[in-house]
Amino acid sequence: MNKFLAEEKVRRIIPSRKAISRARSLLRHHRRSQKEDRSFAGEYAHLKHLVEKLDIHDGFVVDIGASDGVNQSCTLGLFRRPTWSGLAVELRPEQFGQLAFVYTEFSNTQLAMARVTPPSVGPLLASHDVPKVFDVLNIDIDSYDLPVMKSILTAGYRPKIITFEISEEIPPPIYFCADYHEGVDYGHGALFGCSVVAAAESIRPFGYRLESVQYNNAFFVLDAVCDDTIQDQNVEVAYNDGFRNKPDRDELFPWHENLENRLKESPEKIIESVNDRLSRFKGKYTLRISN
Repeated sequence: MNKFLAEEKVRRIIPSRKAISRARSLLRHHRRSQKEDRSFAGEYAHLKHLVEKLDIHDGFVVDIGASDGVNQSCTLGLFRRPTWSGLAVELRPEQFGQLAFVYTEFSNTQLAMARVTPPSVGPLLASHDVPKVFDVLNIDIDSYDLPVMKSILTAGYRPKIITFEISEEIPPPIYFCADYHEGVDYGHGALFGCSVVAAAESIRPFGYRLESVQYNNAFFVLDAVCDDTIQDQNVEVAYNDGFRNKPDRDELFPWHENLENRLKESPEKIIESVNDRLSRFKGKYTLRISN
């Protein structure tokens, strides 16, 4: 064997530095997954509380925009439970690879690497045999999240608990929603998400109560499974209790400069500021003062 062939054979046998680094990264990722709560601001603890309150034992969970399945996940602790099953969806290949490395250990979990849109989400859920009534739905796709949510509910799906990321910097009474349009550069600090007012006005008509706001997540519970201890919260009260008046708000959300001053602005001034920030997306979002 000549020198060139020998070196080529060695290269095929011995992993490259990049492959070794990748393997080590996945192992670290797997170790992090052993902690039950990896959520950003304790959302999993609140979700766990609601699951226990509703006496759900053998649940079904759907996470759309599951990312790597570990970091800042509010559903990891549910997927890990042997009596639970579900579907985790992620579009980005790197994050999906990390998700799959951990979640393939969960025998009752289905995975999908797919782009989710309002037209595609119903067929996606149907293709994975998601029941019409299931237990937990989380959506966090950093784009047209609310139009996707409305498509799921319009298709007849009724998750008992919905946890839904909101644009926490937009207070009541502002209705803001990033609409669905093809070819728009969503996310990346630009156009994405919705306000808690928009979430409440869109989800409540399908038979839900706004249970609470937990920092940048709104929790809704299906009327049919609620007792008197789960009230439909006033949107402004829920927002103030769950985000605005939290003592650690600025510590958890340091990227919001001068947030307190902006929250004190009039609704008209807030709308003007949002329009200025999103001027290149004119016509791609809905923004108004809610009655």
